[in-house]
Amino acid sequence: MSKYVKEMMMDQLRDDLAGSRSMLILDFKGLDAVSEHQFRMDLRKKSIKVRTLKNTLARRVLTDMGVDGLSKYLEGPSVLVWGGDGPAELAKEISAQLKKLKKPQIKGGAVDGVVIGPEQVEDITKLPSREELIGRVAALALAPATRVVSLANAPISSIASQLQTICEGAPADDAEAPAEAAPEGA
Repeated sequence: MSKYVKEMMMDQLRDDLAGSRSMLILDFKGLDAVSEHQFRMDLRKKSIKVRTLKNTLARRVLTDMGVDGLSKYLEGPSVLVWGGDGPAELAKEISAQLKKLKKPQIKGGAVDGVVIGPEQVEDITKLPSREELIGRVAALALAPATRVVSLANAPISSIASQLQTICEGAPADDAEAPAEAAPEGA
């Protein structure tokens, strides 16, 4: 392969990975073409990108990006996956797909530029997603205000329900009272 072609491949990989600091390296050994195609299609639906790597060129690009610790995982056939909604979602989706297929393996990866091993990727899958964390923080932030509003509305709602009961019950009591009172007085 000529130097010009290698430079073009490295530039393309740099452009693809621009802005991405979370990625995983997989080993697709033993995976048939149909399964690999289905794997790629499933990931594409989740906005996760897949790229087969030439290890020597990938080492150079990853070193330039400041993730040179991933070089130790670039042995043998290597596939790079990145994208999705965040590191936790990426790890969860890849782990789910790999459990379904059973053949590929996670070699390692990087989360926000920090190199992690395959064991740590499994730990990341147990983390809540970004949306879940935002929801939890919002619920915690709104909890005191919700409590104050419910306490402020509690006396008003109890008075309103008592008034409604009196209003609904009063005509029925008035109509029965004269009818009962008349026989006693006769």
